[in-house]
Amino acid sequence: MIQLPGARPILDPVDFLGLQDKIKEVPRPRKRLTELLLRTATEKPGPEEAARQASASRAWGLRFFRSPQQVLPSPDGRRAAGVRLAVTRLEGVDEATRAVPTGDMEDLPCGLVLSSIGYKSRPVDPSVPFDSKLGVIPNVEGRVMDVPGLYCSGWVKRGPTGVIATTMTDSFLTGQMLLQDLKAGLLPSGPRPGYAAIQALLSSRGVRPVSFSDWEKLDAEEVVRGQGTGKPREKLVDPQEMLRLLGH
Repeated sequence: MIQLPGARPILDPVDFLGLQDKIKEVPRPRKRLTELLLRTATEKPGPEEAARQASASRAWGLRFFRSPQQVLPSPDGRRAAGVRLAVTRLEGVDEATRAVPTGDMEDLPCGLVLSSIGYKSRPVDPSVPFDSKLGVIPNVEGRVMDVPGLYCSGWVKRGPTGVIATTMTDSFLTGQMLLQDLKAGLLPSGPRPGYAAIQALLSSRGVRPVSFSDWEKLDAEEVVRGQGTGKPREKLVDPQEMLRLLGH
């Protein structure tokens, strides 16, 4: 996006104060991204880049420590006129850090609002603690709080942030915690029933799981549907339609 033709980035250097030293210890994917933003926000562009930005007809920017609260309507109520943002600040340390509202609000004028797909984890079992407000399993470095021997990773661990590489790195960290506990003798030893127990439980409940071969059938169907419209695939989004196609 920084090199997006016809557009220039607008980043406030104040948002990046003190980051130079702090990013040294972060995982590599996050470090590379933050360094790129830091350079763009604080360093003067070279002559060629400055000329490109000066001729750009559009601009984009990032607003940090803001949480959307409401889409504001136009006077006739038929169009979007802005977004109301709550100003936030960080509280806590390390993985316990959370953005909390300061009580201040900002209205950002706009004529178009694009919503993301959206994601929020849901509880999987009453025996597993769950924070319904944040959509995460309470944990410390992947260790589920108050449930020894149970671990979590990904968005259910930290919320829907980051990219695939972020989640991959996060899973490695959780795995390291599990290995530490295993070596320290904190996990129960002995054989585990594994998938056989899960298969029997699902069968007793009348649940037929979707297998990898089932997924391959859905994948092929999406590709076929996309060919008719010149697309790589046409996504199946209705779970009931998926199950019908599989004969479930």
